[in-house]
Amino acid sequence: MQNFFRTLAPEQFDATVSIHAIGSYSYSYQGTLVFVPALIQASRAGFLEPDMDARLKDAAAQLRQEGFEKADYLGRGRYAVVLQRSRARGEPSYFPSREMPVFSIRPQPNGAIMIAGARPDATAPCQLTGTEAEIDGRLIVTLERGVTVLNHNAQSSLSTLDRFGGYHWRIKSPDADPFMTVLPSQMTPILVP
Repeated sequence: MQNFFRTLAPEQFDATVSIHAIGSYSYSYQGTLVFVPALIQASRAGFLEPDMDARLKDAAAQLRQEGFEKADYLGRGRYAVVLQRSRARGEPSYFPSREMPVFSIRPQPNGAIMIAGARPDATAPCQLTGTEAEIDGRLIVTLERGVTVLNHNAQSSLSTLDRFGGYHWRIKSPDADPFMTVLPSQMTPILVP
């Protein structure tokens, strides 16, 4: 169970990221996260050792302590989770971890914000390839009016006349690579007390 958060990976999910004109943002994730070592063990042996299964069930409490509104253990290394977070301008986020992100949100020195997706790092501790994982997720990025899109590889986009425009990706494999770079319109200085 060492490096628990570093080895959680997405499976079935809906994730959203909302970028605001002032550079702050919020995101949510609802779906399944998989503890990859357990999934590998279950795929190879056909079952999960009872001791590991018991420890994984107890780890659901750790997810709730980390801010998940819901974290229920489903068995075989899988968790049903719900998370919603908001971040101030300039704060980076990696969900669920830097090593195995479904998405990351990284402010750039020029004021732009990069939203990048699920491509695992080659040095990540475990990979989903060759397991029984059934990856099927949706990532939606919404932009408040005035946020400029610098580049993206969205599979579809929706512009609206109201406050937000949306960009959509369907993620069906662990090597999916959605990305987007945006520039918030209201880059006012942050006042430090």
